[in-house]
Amino acid sequence: MSQTSKEDHYAGAALRHHHDAVYLHDDGRLPNADHHFGFAVECALKSLMLRYTQVSVAPLRSGGQPTVKPYIPQQAGRPRYIEHLPEAWSDTGDVISDATLLLRGRTGSALSVILSASAPFAAWSVHDRYSDGSSVIEADVIARRAASEQILGLHEQALIDGVLT
Repeated sequence: MSQTSKEDHYAGAALRHHHDAVYLHDDGRLPNADHHFGFAVECALKSLMLRYTQVSVAPLRSGGQPTVKPYIPQQAGRPRYIEHLPEAWSDTGDVISDATLLLRGRTGSALSVILSASAPFAAWSVHDRYSDGSSVIEADVIARRAASEQILGLHEQALIDGVLT
């Protein structure tokens, strides 16, 4: 029996969160739908980064266990861990987004268009899961649903083609 790769775990989680988000959105449950759309995109981006960049979950020490969080190996010092949204989506100040790792060279042009067209997750936070949900508005959820569908479509195409185009 083969072990499921971390990339496949993130891919499966992306689909699961997206399906739950659609169900919740269609039922008018905006705060939880909004949150699941964010997790769907985050998981899909991490799956792509693990497949197409130097991002890794390999053990940090020889003979050690794989890490729980994906990271970018660094020449010296500690690894840089891949963050939650919005850091994984958009550039903020001097910090380059984790997703820009996917935009190198000719690959990633479709992703580049999606990521630069808007920033639907700029105000999204993983910590909102603790809020009462009153700040979630439908227009934001609609934009995040569209972004989630675009990213998941691109992710699926990359899995079929074997390349991010």
